[in-house]
Amino acid sequence: MVKDDACTFDVHAGEMGGWPPVVRQAIRYAQSANYNPEDIPSQARDYIRGSMQKFARKMKAEAKRFSSLKRHQRWGFKAPISQMLLPFLEEVFPGFSFVHVLRDGRDLPFSKNQSPVDKFYDALYRDAGSSVLNLPPKHKAIKMWSDANTQVLQYMESVQIPSKGSTYLPLKIEMSVEEESLLQIGYVCNQKLELGYKREDMCCRLRGYIRLLKQKDFFNGIKKRYGKWRQKTESNPGLRQALHLHGKNGLQKFKYLDEHGEDTTVVTPLHDVPSFRICDDVEEVETCEFDFPSKCIESPNIR
Repeated sequence: MVKDDACTFDVHAGEMGGWPPVVRQAIRYAQSANYNPEDIPSQARDYIRGSMQKFARKMKAEAKRFSSLKRHQRWGFKAPISQMLLPFLEEVFPGFSFVHVLRDGRDLPFSKNQSPVDKFYDALYRDAGSSVLNLPPKHKAIKMWSDANTQVLQYMESVQIPSKGSTYLPLKIEMSVEEESLLQIGYVCNQKLELGYKREDMCCRLRGYIRLLKQKDFFNGIKKRYGKWRQKTESNPGLRQALHLHGKNGLQKFKYLDEHGEDTTVVTPLHDVPSFRICDDVEEVETCEFDFPSKCIESPNIR
């Protein structure tokens, strides 16, 4: 992974002035994450393209340096808001693979991090009218989650996969709170993204990572972050109803609600779940390389 933050693994795109000004230019004209760059006015389009070229040069240089040190052939970066720029990312990273990590949108209104809404909501809904622009903050959070993520899904399924040959892998972050499901995610990523790890090597790396997480009691801590919306809305049925109203499309698309609009109390994976336990038949090795500083587990951004 090319990264600026060793703990969150995020890249901040400083070489183009950060993500916000570039993303806002795209979505204020497109009003969506599913768009054709040619439909954006030329001045804004040229600015976005120039910015993305700067970003791509930096990423490719970093990836080349990293690959020579680590001997990896595949590389990637993490920047959640970059999903609003997928049509422009295709121009600088043709046929890219996209791992779409989702969190239950009903939890987002209760997160301390409301910067996506603060930075991008008004641009995305610039022409939507006062009834949308003046929604209460919690309603805005789940509406933007639902609309943006379903638009990303539509773009990948209608453009990138059929005409560009991209690999698309949607995953739920809630699947990472158990040891076996975390191993399953590693296995599915290795297979679908063709990362090339032998299962013995993959299990060794993931076990080392999981061992460190367990030492820090990470799993118990992280479980408390997910599904908090139930407790938060238990005594406020009006808010719960509003979350389902504004988030219904995305909640159903990504299987947080069933086809009847009912809550799925058990987390339903978006990927194909292997029918066997991933590492049970792989011998344990005491030490194995994995790239994650132990101090990061204590970070509130990770917890």
